[in-house]
Amino acid sequence: MINALIVVLGFVGMEMFTNVFHRIVMHKLLWVLHRTHHVRESDGPFEWNDLFVLFFTTSALGLIIAGLPDGITVWIGTGIALYGITYFVVHDMVIHRRFIRMPKPTSGYLHAVYRAHMAHHRHTTNDTGEAYGLLWVPRKYWLSTSKHQ
Repeated sequence: MINALIVVLGFVGMEMFTNVFHRIVMHKLLWVLHRTHHVRESDGPFEWNDLFVLFFTTSALGLIIAGLPDGITVWIGTGIALYGITYFVVHDMVIHRRFIRMPKPTSGYLHAVYRAHMAHHRHTTNDTGEAYGLLWVPRKYWLSTSKHQ
């Protein structure tokens, strides 16, 4: 039971961490990499921004391996890995329709997530922005979703 709680805390903690990381690191310090996600410059399947995926995947696997067979970092790393899988499905497959093109969401929670992320992408420079998180959706995107159903 405690291990499941640690996994959930790792997952939720990643959404909070990602919001700050996205705002400070991706939109300030490493904008040169993240910019490739906001301003498509090639038709290839990959962008420089994908290096962040490698960083977080390596971090999660490192925590899991370091804690084997049953250390706390196994469960923290598992929470981070589950967040990464969820992020990939929602962000890359549902919102941006990369790799496996899922249908665009038209109602409910995923539609609110989609609207928030598209509002984020309206900004093509690193000095302005909004909605830096992914899974936690600010209220205004829920309100705008319910108006268009």
